[in-house]
Amino acid sequence: MDKRKQQINKKVILYPGLVKRLIEKGMDALKNKDGKAAYEFFLSAEEHEPEHPQILFGKMLSLVELGRLEEAVQHTNDLLKEGIGEYFENLQVHISLLVQLGRYQEVVDILDAVLSENQFPSQYAESFYQLLHFSRQMVGDQEWLAQTELKEESIPIEVTNMLQADSLELQSKAIQHLRELEGQESMNELVQYLRLKDRDYVLQSMALQALHDKDCNETIHITKQGREMDVTPSELTHVYQQKFHNEILAYLSNHLEPNDPLLYELAKQLSWTHLWSLYPFLPEPEDSKLWAQVFHYCAAERIGLEDEVVQLEEEYQFKLNFFMEKVVEVKELESSVYQIDQNHMINKDVDN
Repeated sequence: MDKRKQQINKKVILYPGLVKRLIEKGMDALKNKDGKAAYEFFLSAEEHEPEHPQILFGKMLSLVELGRLEEAVQHTNDLLKEGIGEYFENLQVHISLLVQLGRYQEVVDILDAVLSENQFPSQYAESFYQLLHFSRQMVGDQEWLAQTELKEESIPIEVTNMLQADSLELQSKAIQHLRELEGQESMNELVQYLRLKDRDYVLQSMALQALHDKDCNETIHITKQGREMDVTPSELTHVYQQKFHNEILAYLSNHLEPNDPLLYELAKQLSWTHLWSLYPFLPEPEDSKLWAQVFHYCAAERIGLEDEVVQLEEEYQFKLNFFMEKVVEVKELESSVYQIDQNHMINKDVDN
């Protein structure tokens, strides 16, 4: 059955007021800061009325609440291009998202283009002019930073705000920005970030590595998965340089790469994510073969290689419960931490 027939059938069974009710539930969830529930309600409503402006706007707001800003800004861009909903209301949200993502040149280009055609409506004028002025300043700052060696300069307030934001994506961008800055102030910001409670494990690792690159000699107390450690960043070794991880990669390369490069790459990626999340701790127990086979199992299961899964279960038949505990540990940790472009991070570290 094609999508068109499915949509017709859905309309047949649609009871009166369903879409309106789904929108109301979505808006209520947004008021309660429950982005996940709101997103599901708006997705359900979209199945019935895919071009309803309020549904699409609510879906975008849900993405913002979830911290999925790149998706949200693409969504507002589509709304503007397709002329769905109130143009300037959508434009205001779109510009605000671009500012949060640090895409200041796009803000300048868009608002200059709009302004060249007509004046901003009175209810939006003050906000748009302020954002345009601010973005022009930021574009100028970025051009200056690109031409100047950065020494002991003040940290832009926007970076500090991003570091303190609820969005993990914004925190990640702030850490990467601070990593590029020289001087004691950027180091202090990263140290302070690590001393706050309930930081995302991956973002903690990013901040630690940035401090390692800055040769930071301060002692910092790190807590992950109930384990605690006092570390001096300058004395740490990067996760992909650790002997333990190299042993895991060697095992995966020898056993998987020749026969199934895809399985090898996925298992390698899982190992990188897990060790990077735990850094500077190592998985327990420190048995590189065990963990290599755990990553092998997770990767095989993910792409449906049943024979590989059964073979590993048979190998660990006398301690299968323990083995499966580690499998669950990998899955749970991966699902709970911020996802970053691993190749970008590795290449960046290698360049440094």
